Amino acid sequence: MTSEQRKLILEDRKRKHQPWHSPPHREVEGNQYYLVTAACYEHRHIIGQTDERMTECEEGLVKTCADFGADIYAWCLLPNHYHILLRTLRIWLEYPLYDYGKKWDIF
Repeated sequence: MTSEQRKLILEDRKRKHQPWHSPPHREVEGNQYYLVTAACYEHRHIIGQTDERMTECEEGLVKTCADFGADIYAWCLLPNHYHILLRTLRIWLEYPLYDYGKKWDIF
């Protein structure tokens, strides 16, 4: 993505009062399934700097979900982003996952 394209997208997100770097989130209660995806800043290989870091990030991601009562059905951790398919009663898992990302300097 060029600098000009990034600038246009950011301006559009600001105009729509959307988060600058993530999709809008909805508050939902009940036993729900979610596909969670997060990318490293500018899709850089921050998670996958080393094999050890990949392992630590994977363990941290699984532990974060488990600590907040999420049942993980599948996950895929790549050098620059991850996906998790999970079920939870608490959609507010976004805050622990955000903290997880900050810990590993993913965002």
